[in-house]
Amino acid sequence: MVLYLPVKQQLYQDDLGDYLSFGIAAWNFPPLQRKPCVFIPDVTPDRKLAVRLAWRCTVGQLDPKQLIDVVEDSI
Repeated sequence: MVLYLPVKQQLYQDDLGDYLSFGIAAWNFPPLQRKPCVFIPDVTPDRKLAVRLAWRCTVGQLDPKQLIDVVEDSI
């Protein structure tokens, strides 16, 4: 089973300054390792969208190799 979770990030870009964003991480469960098997940073500043996307990926048991495609399609 793969568990997808939103990850809160405090980021900085020269043109934007400091900003809050959410990435999506994929964890193999069990066992949970110290690092996710896949992490896509800076997906969206919208927490609800990140939570909803992570939930849909978990429920559908998305293959972690396809996470980048799903993220690109969602934004």
